[in-house]
Amino acid sequence: MKALLVLCLLASGVSAAALSASADAKSRPPAANGLEPIGSAVWPSVAAQLAKNIATASFAHEYDRVWAYLHPTYRQAVSQSHWHRCQGSHPAASRNVTITKVSVAQATELPMHLSLLGRRNVQQIEVLVRYKTPAVAGAQLAILYTFWLKQGKTWRAVWLSDEYEAYKAGKCYLTPQGPPLY
Repeated sequence: MKALLVLCLLASGVSAAALSASADAKSRPPAANGLEPIGSAVWPSVAAQLAKNIATASFAHEYDRVWAYLHPTYRQAVSQSHWHRCQGSHPAASRNVTITKVSVAQATELPMHLSLLGRRNVQQIEVLVRYKTPAVAGAQLAILYTFWLKQGKTWRAVWLSDEYEAYKAGKCYLTPQGPPLY
């Protein structure tokens, strides 16, 4: 009888510990695992909104606003006037474009090496821009990628290494898909 009582007490102690651990896990948001569902506890909502802001500013040719989102380390390392000339000569969109909607399609956390900042986890935010242009009938779509680094409570846009290297060398950065967003 004593052995059965000890076994029951032991089993109930394990159950209480398991329930306590389960309650702790439910009260904390889960860790990011790469591809985050929109609206989930780990969705980078601030970075997602900033990505929408930067896409809107870029399509509107508001390059000073776009520059302000960039991480200060990159702003100090590359001339704003050179970057601004690159944006003007390779804009994200022509001036006669009208944006009808900007939404976030996806957010992915990626570990990568950033020039000047080292190995970091960054949020890649994929932005879908719907727009109209007089040159083409109907709505058009553009998919743009932005990369964000969180430091404390602040999110800042960052350049991938090849983009930084191009600007640092005095060149403009272009992808096969067209100009970058910032």
